[in-house]
Amino acid sequence: MKKYILSLCALSLAFGACEKAPQTTPNDPQRGAIVFDCSISPQVAVAGTSTKADPVTRELPAACLPAVNQMGMKLSSQSTALEYQYETMDAYDQPWLDPGDYTVEFSYGDPEAEGPDAACFAGTSTCTVVARKVVTHPVVHTLSNSLYTVELSDWFKNYYSEYHLTIHTESGYQSSHTSADAATKATTEPTPIFVKPATKLYLSGTATKTNGVQVEFPKTEIGTTMARTWHTVQIDAGSTGQAGLKIHFNDTLISVDPQEIELNPEA
Repeated sequence: MKKYILSLCALSLAFGACEKAPQTTPNDPQRGAIVFDCSISPQVAVAGTSTKADPVTRELPAACLPAVNQMGMKLSSQSTALEYQYETMDAYDQPWLDPGDYTVEFSYGDPEAEGPDAACFAGTSTCTVVARKVVTHPVVHTLSNSLYTVELSDWFKNYYSEYHLTIHTESGYQSSHTSADAATKATTEPTPIFVKPATKLYLSGTATKTNGVQVEFPKTEIGTTMARTWHTVQIDAGSTGQAGLKIHFNDTLISVDPQEIELNPEA
């Protein structure tokens, strides 16, 4: 965790954070300051298993978490039009403030972006400035968008010698999951894909059975995402003699019937 302390010294921004807390000056004897004690929470809800009474969480990979100083910040007074905005915490000029209540909002990432590098975080809190005091105020930043991972069963990978599956979002983002990629991946851990909350997900693709028959899976809606939640798309093949898909989106089962691809259609 990194603390950010309000300061009068504008030159400190060029040479690093100030080492001392701000001191009251004769010209502003009634003003105060805030130390923001910030942290990033890696915990997100697990879809399909959490309840209000018994929440289940899962930890995001460390590589998905930003540093605290990468968060953007807006500090605004609740009683006046006074507002300060900072692109990142590194640019925080730490102004002296009049006593009163303030709202602080932290944000990281582009909420319109989707993909493996599109994690968004946010933290909002109210705080009070006290005259002639430096107050420490904690703020926890949490994931604000949603994510999913795709898991293919061993039965699916044994039933289809080749496959190319695509997950689509309403915004048009697509993530591909293919037999070629699976063969070259250094890890079997599925890659988290960050997407907008409250967005529908669809699946489509093609595959080749071990007997050489090629099939196509039409674009099918599989579920809707929730904010600050990790969704799992589990894909399995149908039973022996069937070429369909059985998809579990969290705890919901969706069946997808295939269409056989004609390799030599008649003219």
